[in-house]
Amino acid sequence: MKNKLTLSIIALYLLTAARLHAQSTAALQDFRLAGDARPSGGDCIQLTPDLEWSSGSIWYQKAISLEANFDMELRLMLGCKDEKGADGMVFVFHPHAERTGYRGEGMGFAGLYPSLGLEVDTWENGHLGDPAADHVALLRDGNVHHAYGLTPPKAIANLEDCREHPLRITWDAEQMLFQVKIDGRTVVSYRENLIAEVFNGNPDVYWGITSATGAYNNAHKVCVEKLDFTLSDDRQELELRGLKLQQLKQGEFITLERIQFESGSDILTPEGRQELDELARIMKGRPKLHLDIIGHTDGIGDADANLALSKRRANAVAKYLREKGIPGKRLKPEGAGEGYPTHTNSTPEGRKKNRRVEFRLIKPIV
Repeated sequence: MKNKLTLSIIALYLLTAARLHAQSTAALQDFRLAGDARPSGGDCIQLTPDLEWSSGSIWYQKAISLEANFDMELRLMLGCKDEKGADGMVFVFHPHAERTGYRGEGMGFAGLYPSLGLEVDTWENGHLGDPAADHVALLRDGNVHHAYGLTPPKAIANLEDCREHPLRITWDAEQMLFQVKIDGRTVVSYRENLIAEVFNGNPDVYWGITSATGAYNNAHKVCVEKLDFTLSDDRQELELRGLKLQQLKQGEFITLERIQFESGSDILTPEGRQELDELARIMKGRPKLHLDIIGHTDGIGDADANLALSKRRANAVAKYLREKGIPGKRLKPEGAGEGYPTHTNSTPEGRKKNRRVEFRLIKPIV
């Protein structure tokens, strides 16, 4: 009967250089290689050779945010030895950079706390609750015993066949749904607030892939196809057009200065549309971001007419965001008229600044 071990494989608003949306076929320079990991051509890295007691890992150099969706596509090669091949890989999420756990049956994941790992296991360790077949499971906190896993081990077809196998890992932050596909088939589907339940409220994690062999071995290789995620801000203060993330999180009103209107008009300027393009891009990566959109006018003209105009301005912004793919349920446009000026209405410059649109979180992001 064939033995198996564990390959645990297993990512508001303002976004600048500190929180970036990344989509790419990642270059090797984006990763740090450790242990026996070596480049093997193209966007591929050999994590271990087919030698006993080898271990290797790669880590993406920047933290990503679990408050945003991610979609990662890779190819795995688990070696050519079936009956005597071991051990596997682990796709790991961990709050600390470049830490690797115990080798052998731990596959570089064991001992990492707090952590999330998807194991793809090609060796049976009966004392860990492994089934005989190659299998996958979602583990946590560096514990490779299935009694403490988030999902039970799921048997899959043999992976030690000298072939590359497509792996896709996705996280839907709004639905709190973590899914894994191997060879196009869903092998893990887990719904939970990972930020709260696994990472003690910390949404910023590093990710990497670890692998190890023991008394039996195999060559393990991973190739990167696509990475689509949002980089973490490392809890720094972010700015977009001089505006601060912390203000938004604390429930304050935020104004995007380039979204302005001519007097009496609800037509967006080209500069305003560019600003909203950026906001739409950010919102697509932050599915929990729901915004109040409040339109304002200057103090010139009839108050009732200005109230209606302010509503049209808010609606124009909401309409533009919907056209960019943001669901209407995440947007709440309303008008405030001329009643809340931020500058004097006695000067043209002051009136221009009062013809604005403000944003506020409908509900806190936790």
